[in-house]
Amino acid sequence: MEYAPHGLIGLLTPQANTTVEPEAWALLPTGYSLINGRLVSQANGLNERLLDYFGQLEKSLVQFANAPLSVLALACTGSSYLMGQAQEARWVNDWQARLQIPVITAGRAVAEALHKLGVSQLDLLSPYPAELTQASKAYWVSHGFHIGQVQSVPTAEAGFHAIYSTSSASASGAALALGPSRADAVLMLGTGMPSLKTLLLPRPPQSPPWLSCMLALMWQSVQAITASPSGTTPELRDWLQGHHWAQRAQAMGLVPNTP
Repeated sequence: MEYAPHGLIGLLTPQANTTVEPEAWALLPTGYSLINGRLVSQANGLNERLLDYFGQLEKSLVQFANAPLSVLALACTGSSYLMGQAQEARWVNDWQARLQIPVITAGRAVAEALHKLGVSQLDLLSPYPAELTQASKAYWVSHGFHIGQVQSVPTAEAGFHAIYSTSSASASGAALALGPSRADAVLMLGTGMPSLKTLLLPRPPQSPPWLSCMLALMWQSVQAITASPSGTTPELRDWLQGHHWAQRAQAMGLVPNTP
């Protein structure tokens, strides 16, 4: 494929999420490409809808037809929280066996990134309602992490979806409002909250790394493509510092130009 010489990612995004695609395109290293489909559910409640996204995967995959996908990436962390780590692992293994390609969920990608960074204690920035925040905490604990501070991110009072209407300013304000902490990393929850501006905020050298779910998902998706040419895949800490994506994000208008 001319526009995907290193690999093609099949990206599945929650039906009303407007954040995933712009951030994914900004974050991808040169030589990789993606096609996007939608996770769709008619369930009324948020939790029921999130679980239905993973339960209806076979219907969602029809959108990709016979595209030569290198990896399937699911940009929805809430489904992972509610499914739980053990059931999610069985579900991923089943779909990998059926599709014969890596299947990456955003939740498992974050856990992999945190383990690679040697994280033990984790601070969270959450745009979620309280129930989903609690499910998130339980999920990260099941992956072996200790939870320190949980900072709520103010979401929009009006709009089509409160989380998807959250601003970068709200996310950054919440990150900067974290008190003194012994955390090894700060995690921005969800794929619907804009994260790139916050990731590039200047911070003291001793600050723990800040990680977003979208950055982890794209990093792990690229890592999972076994055809990746040796030496061309950026290291995780390079991703965190924006070495290969900050300039592209600026060109796309997702983050301000630096002086």
